[in-house]
Amino acid sequence: MDKNNSLEQELREPDPEWINLLQKELNQAQFDFATAEDPALLGLAGPGSGKTRALIYRAAHLIKCGIQPEELLLLTFTNKAAGEMKERLESLLKFLPGSLWAGTFHSIGARILRRHAHLMDRTPNFSIFDEDDSRAAMKLILTSLSVDDEDRKLIMQRGMLGRIVSQARNSGLTIKEVMEEDYPYRLEFLETINSVADMYEQKKRESNAFDFDDLLLCWLELYEKNPQIRDQYRRRFKHVLVDEFQDTNVIQARIIDLFAGSSSVCVVGDDAQSIYAFRYAQIGNILSFPEKYDHCQLVRMEQNYRSSPEIVELANCSISHNRDQLPKKLFSNNPPGAMPVVAKVYDSRQEASYVLQSIWELQNNGVPLNEIAVLYRSSYLTPEVEFALARKGISYRTYGGIKFFQKAHVKDLLAYLKVLYNPHDENAWRRVATLQQGLGSATFNKLWTKLKQHTNPLESALEGKETPARGKDGWAALCRTLNSIYHGNHEHVPGLINKVLTDNYDQILQQNYPDQYEDRFRGIERLAIYAERFESLAAFLESLALEESVFADTTAGPADSGGQLTLSTIHSAKGKEWDSVFIIGMNQGQFPSQRVGPESLDEERRLFYVASTRARNYLFLTTYREDYRNYGAVSEGPSQFLRELPTECYELVNFDSEF
Repeated sequence: MDKNNSLEQELREPDPEWINLLQKELNQAQFDFATAEDPALLGLAGPGSGKTRALIYRAAHLIKCGIQPEELLLLTFTNKAAGEMKERLESLLKFLPGSLWAGTFHSIGARILRRHAHLMDRTPNFSIFDEDDSRAAMKLILTSLSVDDEDRKLIMQRGMLGRIVSQARNSGLTIKEVMEEDYPYRLEFLETINSVADMYEQKKRESNAFDFDDLLLCWLELYEKNPQIRDQYRRRFKHVLVDEFQDTNVIQARIIDLFAGSSSVCVVGDDAQSIYAFRYAQIGNILSFPEKYDHCQLVRMEQNYRSSPEIVELANCSISHNRDQLPKKLFSNNPPGAMPVVAKVYDSRQEASYVLQSIWELQNNGVPLNEIAVLYRSSYLTPEVEFALARKGISYRTYGGIKFFQKAHVKDLLAYLKVLYNPHDENAWRRVATLQQGLGSATFNKLWTKLKQHTNPLESALEGKETPARGKDGWAALCRTLNSIYHGNHEHVPGLINKVLTDNYDQILQQNYPDQYEDRFRGIERLAIYAERFESLAAFLESLALEESVFADTTAGPADSGGQLTLSTIHSAKGKEWDSVFIIGMNQGQFPSQRVGPESLDEERRLFYVASTRARNYLFLTTYREDYRNYGAVSEGPSQFLRELPTECYELVNFDSEF
């Protein structure tokens, strides 16, 4: 892209005191980034390197050099980040320029669209559909197309319809391409979904509304179809600054491209922390940036201020195995610390014990609970740790998922067992009955009115004394499963769970959670393993009832000045940091996930890189021999991310001599 020489000429010499302040507050790389005069600038900033700080100082420097605040456009990804950027800029300048445009891509898109709404067949007071609004509109459209109830449930299931339409629009793919790649099990509805997508666009126009995706797509369309408006904003915003550029999708990157050549484009990010492909982020946007923009200056910010040198070295060793990347090597001048620990244990129960013992030792050494985090690739890996924390009364909070006992599939499975144990448990009956095909709440209410009159509702149901008016096939399937566990060994709870799963619930699980089936299936297997320690169904259910109350106690709020321990998916941990971090479940097939192909392995490794660099002083990585996917089968072994590491960059603690 063409260079605009006037960009270098428009900056006046700043006050020497300001330059002295920059040199005092910034390291050399940050200083070079903040003061660069190139028309295209990429700040390649590793974790803990102060990239947002450098971006704020750059914005302040431009203002100090004579750029008017209204000539700057600062783009971020979250409202929180936008607010923090404004606060930090105000603190630096001692005032907040009211004319400065700073916000998320979506908020800036909405602001521009309101100014030119008539060109998009809207008025300036247009509404913005949230997910519920979009879902309701699509449901109405499906109803108008005379789609039968069962098909409508499948298409709308867990937001699938909205996700398909959104994914196609954000990725630049057709709906057919998206479904062939990610939803092949619903391809029979392709024609219907295409029709809904077309009618949804008309519905939004009629409602004088945009949805969340439109705020980007229609902003791009506005610029592409109206060059005079695009040029108006290109002239206004002489400097466009973008944070977290590795997280941009194809639409956001095209919007930024339209500013190039007239505006100075400055982006900051880290390709090694690009972990949101499932949200349509395109790592190619940052990888290709230096080649796409003529005369681009690339500034590497490699000093990590967060982590110990030992943790930084482990992260460097891991990410070096990625193929496509912009090379950099982090370093830390922090005092030397403890070596990262790789702990090999027998099974996930011993893993939980090791984590708790280590937490106790950390606390004894002065590390508060709120400075400790347990991170994981998938939430199905947490039950044993959650059980152990609850039994010890350790207060914790979760990010990126709900607690184990609150998960729908766990409640579903337990409901079958509760019906077996207490045939008068209406709530449990209602839950398992309405899971079955053709059985709704109204039908169940009528059935239960009769069934509850019997001395033993379960035996009466199995004997066929009461049957529903509708959903007879679903009721028959449920009764077959209940009969199987009724005549099973009530002292072997894992066997009962397995019968429920194989005879009835597995099919429901696949149908209701096709995109999360594996994680939820594994979660139920974890529940079965937990059940092995109990001698009877009665003891198991009583324990769970007590555990559940303990879980409520441990998640109500900080118990003391130490606050709460954090349990988090790695995706939800991005942008956070703790003194001490555990990464559990470091087994091949779990992390990296067995669901990813070779093309996604680099992103899985980036996820490990992000997780490792959340830790400041202590990093613990756990792996175990027993996997339990087949109730005690040997696992695929330690994660390749562990096997790739040089042995000198960690301390091995082996609790399993056979591993």
